[in-house]
Parts: sequence; C-alpha cells; structure tokens
Amino acid sequence: MSYLRVTLIDVGWGDSILIEASDGASRPRFALIDSNDNAEREYWPTRNFLRKHFGRRENEFQVEKPFFDFVMISHDHSDHGTGLKRIMKEYGTENFWYPKVVKDESVIITHLQDYADHHMVNINNQAIDTEDALEPLGDVTMDVLWPPPGEPEPDPNNNSIVLVLTLDQVSILLTGDAEGKVWDQIADQIPENTRVVKVPHHGSRNGTLHHGTSPLVDRLDNFPSVTHLGISCHPNYPNRFDFPHQEVLDRFDQRPYNYYRTDLHYHITFVAEDNDVSIIYSH
Repeated sequence: MSYLRVTLIDVGWGDSILIEASDGASRPRFALIDSNDNAEREYWPTRNFLRKHFGRRENEFQVEKPFFDFVMISHDHSDHGTGLKRIMKEYGTENFWYPKVVKDESVIITHLQDYADHHMVNINNQAIDTEDALEPLGDVTMDVLWPPPGEPEPDPNNNSIVLVLTLDQVSILLTGDAEGKVWDQIADQIPENTRVVKVPHHGSRNGTLHHGTSPLVDRLDNFPSVTHLGISCHPNYPNRFDFPHQEVLDRFDQRPYNYYRTDLHYHITFVAEDNDVSIIYSH
C-alpha cells in the first residue's frame, strides 16, 4: 500500500525532517531535510532519532550505504545544516541538494558541497530550483516551488527550497524558513490538495505575515479541507526568540487550523495514506 510519512524531528532549535515513502516493491525510500546536530556540544538530536528509529525497524530492512535517496539543506543557516556531514558520512546518500549560494558568503553549504565533491566521497550534488524536475521518491512526486533560477536572494531565509510532496490526492508542503516575501509571490502555486504545511521559520511573524497580510494562510483558507500545520519550535531555546509568535497562532485559530508543535508534541509524524492524513506524535 502506498504511503508518505513526514516527521518533524524535535531538534530543539532549528529543523530536521525525515521523509519516508513506499515504492511498492522493495524497502521504503528515505530522505532527510536539515539537521541541527552540534558536535561541539555533543547535542545530536537528529542522529540519535535516526539511530533509534531505524534500530526499532531492523526486522523490516537493513541500513546499508547509500541509505538516503537524498539529503537536502533547505537554506544556508547553521541551525538547518549543522550535522548533515556526519549523517551523510554515517548513512550515505545518493544525492545532496541545496539552494544556490554565493560561495564566498556561504555559512555552511559550501563546506557541505566540498565534502560531497571529495574524491573519496563523490556524492551527486547540485543546487536545485524551480526548473529542476526531481525524480519521484518511491510513489511520491516532488515539485520545487522556490527558489527560481538566477542569482540567490541575499537573505538566506528567502532562498529556502520550498518543496511539495504529493501522493495520490494529498500534498505536503515543506517551507524551510521562507518568509512573507516569498509567499506573496508563490502562494497561488500551492496545490489545493495540500493537507499538511510545515509552518515557515518556526512560526515567526515574518514567516507567515507580510505587510499586514498573510498570503500563505490566505491561500490555505480557500482549500476544501482544513490543513494540518506543523511547527518546529522551542521558544525558550536558545533563549533568543519567541517563536511561534502569538499573532501567528491567533491567525491559525481564526479558521481554526489543527497545528502541532515540537515543543509540545515532540516528534510529529504526518501520514498520508488512502487519500487521507493522520498525525502521530510523541507527547
């Protein structure tokens, strides 16, 4: 039976998303977007989650390199890319994807690209944008809504890869940290069958609200089914930001939307199967 599972891994601050899809023939297909594992602080929530998650499923399949179909960093910020090198080294991946960056200004992507290009590693890697046609992940099709080709946005958040995963009649939207400026341009491209959205930029105001409007949520308001929202957030970690912003939550409550938060629900898995969506969370 075809299915798609998208798990927001609780990494404290930052993002990490495990994608699992059936292909109807062999073992499930897996992909990973982002990580915030900090080796200096021995804080490895993504790596620990993967080891436990796959360890519990050793009777289903073996973890052999290259394990992931792709590993992707959504944008050039350390809270989305720290630890990805370790994970690619430990698990292996067929592909490494990232948005285009200016090499001399890159925070982390250039370092990861150099690792993937090393002659002892040699992982297929490329910057992707809306002109790239991605191969399906098992039974799941994938479409890039952002960024467009050309020079990257100066703000890495607005250079985030916005990805739509679709299984049958259900789509899941993964947003990186794209802000209102992006949604003002591409909201009308979000498929009407989108049933799950990862709230951009941890529920910040600039991720959802834009010049007194909310183009992303306004688009969702017109969909026939209420959309499930997932927020990767920890307001008290690292004691710098108050995300999700109450004004954003108030906007969600107006419909109302069903939203789930990693600070309250821990790891959150959205399951698309039989043209419906279910939610599994740890707390």
